[in-house]
Amino acid sequence: MPDVRVTGHPETRALKADSLSGLPVATNKMTIAEYLTYWLTNVAQGKVRRTTYVNYESLVRNYVTPDFGRKKLARLTTRDIRAFLAKTAVTCHCCAQGKDRKRPEHKRRCCALGKCCKKLPSDGTVRFLLVIMRAALQHAVREDEPRNVARNVELSMGTKREIEPLTAKEGRQLLAAARDNRLWAAYELAVRIGLRRGELLGLRWSDVDLHEGVLTVRQALQRVGGELLIVAPKTQRSARRVALPSECVTALRAQRAQQIADRKAAGANWKGTAHGLVFTTKNGTPIEPRNLNRSFEVLCVRAGVRRVRFHDLRHTCASLLHEQGADARMIMEVLGHSSIRVTMDIYTFVRLDSQRLAFDRVGDALK
Repeated sequence: MPDVRVTGHPETRALKADSLSGLPVATNKMTIAEYLTYWLTNVAQGKVRRTTYVNYESLVRNYVTPDFGRKKLARLTTRDIRAFLAKTAVTCHCCAQGKDRKRPEHKRRCCALGKCCKKLPSDGTVRFLLVIMRAALQHAVREDEPRNVARNVELSMGTKREIEPLTAKEGRQLLAAARDNRLWAAYELAVRIGLRRGELLGLRWSDVDLHEGVLTVRQALQRVGGELLIVAPKTQRSARRVALPSECVTALRAQRAQQIADRKAAGANWKGTAHGLVFTTKNGTPIEPRNLNRSFEVLCVRAGVRRVRFHDLRHTCASLLHEQGADARMIMEVLGHSSIRVTMDIYTFVRLDSQRLAFDRVGDALK
């Protein structure tokens, strides 16, 4: 058997060495926090994308560890997990995590002043906590524990966030207002072919063929653990080739001309050569994802359209494709969904006006 080098705290080294050797981990003496720390470091980190791992670690640190984490793993029951999730769902996490108390005194506004802001975790956050618990405890079952108590926990349907994409009229208003914006091409690509924010900001000129009118998604730009990183697409199907509408080709040509002008103006201060990104700052550096969100919020006001999330432009693309007769398979390929079920369940919308038209046709048929 090859020699395996294990680093870290002595107890963690022993746990990891036992795991790599096929020996069960002594979970009967560990608290939930201790076991989840072990699972995150030695199991999850090697299996999931870094962005996913950072989300896992943040949820465990902010929600599980502070209170629930002190309980012994061997004494954990289904009732305990159900109670923990129920309590989490109705607890202001700003108060529970002391977020307001950590701010400078002149910026404190809620829990530190005795005025709870009622910032409750989303239904998705609570469900994701259960997903993490199930995955971690399933690994404990394989290594040492005889049962996975999280598997018996069921959550109610919850309140699914209603997604209302922009209408065709709002889409026209938005793109018209974006014509003189530095990120005009980004908005064109988001509305017309549904690229994700990270896919847009990670797009390189080498991934764009303006002559053939084809764009290839190969990477994404995301802020992970406090730093901007180039990462792989969200799923295998997210890596895809998409035909470019003529409007997108025109906007990308304008973007290239703008970037050439920026490069000349920056001179020796230009920093975009190594990245080759399509969308950069005036100095050629990658664009901070949150800055794109801020730019979009300003654009919505200027265009006179409803204030929606930048990600809702992706929903808008799916909705418009659907309304113009595109089938679910095509929408799935354009947006790079992992399965057609995702397309059907989340991204395809039937507006009220579309329903009325359908009912009118039915009415005509019944006359």
